[in-house]
Amino acid sequence: MTGAGGKAKIEVIRSFLFAPGNHPRKVAKVFDAGADAVILDLEDAVAVAEKPATRSVVVEALQAPRPCRGYVRINGLDTPFALEDLEAVVTPGVDGIIVPKIETQAQLTTAEWLISALEAKAGLPAGGIDILPIIETGLGLANVRDIAKAATRTRWLSFGAGDYTADMALEWTRGEAECAHARAEIALASRAAGLAPPFDTVWIHLQDEAGLVASAETVRTMGYQG
Repeated sequence: MTGAGGKAKIEVIRSFLFAPGNHPRKVAKVFDAGADAVILDLEDAVAVAEKPATRSVVVEALQAPRPCRGYVRINGLDTPFALEDLEAVVTPGVDGIIVPKIETQAQLTTAEWLISALEAKAGLPAGGIDILPIIETGLGLANVRDIAKAATRTRWLSFGAGDYTADMALEWTRGEAECAHARAEIALASRAAGLAPPFDTVWIHLQDEAGLVASAETVRTMGYQG
């Protein structure tokens, strides 16, 4: 579908597959697993001591030919790692940047400004790298309609149920009823802002394939694409 630095025109992205950027064996295999897009992680899956060294591993992997889209999840903008993450990953081969725990319009505007400046410094085409914000706190959900309109690079929003339920002191159940309101708000904000349908949260019960199918079918009926 695409090579390093190339973008395929995919109307619907059915699945993202996360891989920790600090596990070279997993990184080497993840692009051929069959997902429409791969996210190489610099955030939760990578220990603090390993974050700086992982940046170059992720960039090298995304500059090689691959059969799917390639994204990087950076560390949150409120961490000491985010700026150097962006400085490292705004490079050819990166289709988009996942920005976690977006809570305000100003945060997303800042991320877009930084990426634009780094693109210009690297001689990359302006606007070539997507921003995919994750809504995963109560404050982020409360501001989601403004967030959806904040950045011209944002084509989609996504929902992070793990951090959202923790932030809201909810129990993340198999049935996920506690996530229904957040999912609906994100879908509505996306539609109102003219964005493509959003992406749902990860499925963490890896042995429960039937649960995965049921969860995916539920969010599809709520206006989600993957």
